[in-house]
Amino acid sequence: MNSAQRVWYSSPEELEKVKGITPNLSRLILEEKNKINVDSSWQEILDKGIQVITFQDKEYPDNLRHIHSPPALLYVKGKDSFKEEKRIGIVGTRKCTPYGKKIAQEISRTLAEQGFTVVSGLALGIDTLAHWSCLKAGGSTIAVLGCGLDVMYPRENQGLAKKIMEKGALVSEFPPGTSPLPRNFPMRNRIISGLSLGVVVVEAAEKSGALITADCALEQGREVFAVPGNIDSPYSRGCNRLIKEGAVLLQNPVDILQELGYDVIYESAPQGSLHLTLQEKKLCSFITPQPVHVDSLKAQSGLSTRELNALLTLLELKGIINQLPGKYFIKR
Repeated sequence: MNSAQRVWYSSPEELEKVKGITPNLSRLILEEKNKINVDSSWQEILDKGIQVITFQDKEYPDNLRHIHSPPALLYVKGKDSFKEEKRIGIVGTRKCTPYGKKIAQEISRTLAEQGFTVVSGLALGIDTLAHWSCLKAGGSTIAVLGCGLDVMYPRENQGLAKKIMEKGALVSEFPPGTSPLPRNFPMRNRIISGLSLGVVVVEAAEKSGALITADCALEQGREVFAVPGNIDSPYSRGCNRLIKEGAVLLQNPVDILQELGYDVIYESAPQGSLHLTLQEKKLCSFITPQPVHVDSLKAQSGLSTRELNALLTLLELKGIINQLPGKYFIKR
C-alpha cells in the first residue's frame, strides 16, 4: 500500500522504481529526509499546541477530502473540529471601501446568527471584518493561513487570531516555521473554498486573490456569490465581472441560505435585534408595506443618491425591506 510511511523508509532503489522519480530526484529526497529529526519536529508541534490531522483521519473535513489535490496534512490550532459542515467562505479585497466594510460585516453577522461557520483567510480588509463580525455575533470562524501557524501573518491580526482560536480554528497545510511566501496564498485559497459550501466575494479588483478563491470554488463545484458594486469603483469590477459570468448576485444574506437550500431562522425578526443604525431607522420610517419609489425616498430622507443606495442595500441585506421592479421598495 502506498503511504507516506512507505516513502519515508524506502531505499534509493525503491524510490527509483516509482514512475517519474529519477536517480537525481531520489538523491534529493533522501538528502532532505536526512535533515529532518522526526521526534524533535513532532515534539515542537505538540509544544506549540498544534493538532495534526491527516487525510486518513476521520476528523479530516469531508468536503475538503473530495477536492482536486486536497492537502495531505492539516495543522490546526483552536476549538473547531470540523464537525459542523455549515461553512461559508467570505473573501474580498484588502483595500475595501466603507460600502464593502458594511456589507462584509452584515453578511458575516447574519451567517453567524443562522448557525454557519465563516471561513476566510485572516488577511487585512474584508477577511478581517468577516472574522470579527462573526465572533461578535457569537459565531465560529475558521482562518486559513498561507504560512505556518506559529508565523503570524499579518502581524496586525495577532489579537484576532487569539480570539478565533477561542471559538473556531486557525488552519494551515504548511508546517510550523513556514514563511508567508506569495506562492503559498493561491494554495491557501483552494482550502478556503474547499472547506465551504459556497464562497461570497464582497469586493474584488480585476486582479485579486479573492477571484482566485472564486475560481477554486467553481472548479470544486461550490456556489459563488458576488456582491454587486458601483461600476465606477475599481474594487467592484471583479465582483461585477463574476456576476456577468454567472455568479449568484447577492442582494441579501438570505439569498445564500435559499440558494443552498437552508431555512431562514429569523426573516422577520424585530428591527431592534438587527442592529439598525440611526440612519437606517430613519430611512425605514419612510418605507411601508405599500411600494414606495426610490425618488420619493430620496425626497423624504434628504439623502444623496449614493447614501440612499448604500442604505437601501444594507436594509435589504438585513432582511428589513424588499426591492420591487421599477426601483420600488416595500417593508417586509
